This record gives sequence, C-alpha cells and structure tokens, in this order.
Amino acid sequence: MENKTDLQSLSAAIAGFLACHVLTCRFLAQEGIIDRARFIGYLETAMAEMSPGIEDQRSLFALHQLITALRDTPPHEGELQ
Repeated sequence: MENKTDLQSLSAAIAGFLACHVLTCRFLAQEGIIDRARFIGYLETAMAEMSPGIEDQRSLFALHQLITALRDTPPHEGELQ
C-alpha cells in the first residue's frame, strides 16, 4: 500500500486550523476578554525570541498574521487606543 500526501489538502487543513485560531484571538480581544495591547506585545516578544532558532522564517508567517489581525481588530469599548 502506497501512501501519498495530498499537499493541497494538507495546506487547506492547516490554513483552516490557523484561521480558527486567528478568529478566536480576534474575538477575545474585541470582547475585552484579553488585553489586546498586552497580548500583541507578548506575541511580538515570543516571535522575536523564536526567530533566531528557526531555519525557515516562513514558519512564523501564521504568528505574523495573528499579530496583524489583532492590530486590525476594533478596540473593545473600554480599551484605550
């Protein structure tokens, strides 16, 4: 039996998985459940710390997209800009 990986299907599954995480984090920030500014700072610090040890920087693309999505999230009513 030969197993072949369908790369297009695998890419779609990974993209869907990451999209769910981005939407969940955006919702939590928009509803004021998490402090958006602190969370963005945390993610930026984590990305800067991980970056030197990662050979293929494209692996950080999803994290970069999450940070961008959070920056574009409308602020919660009580959040200072």
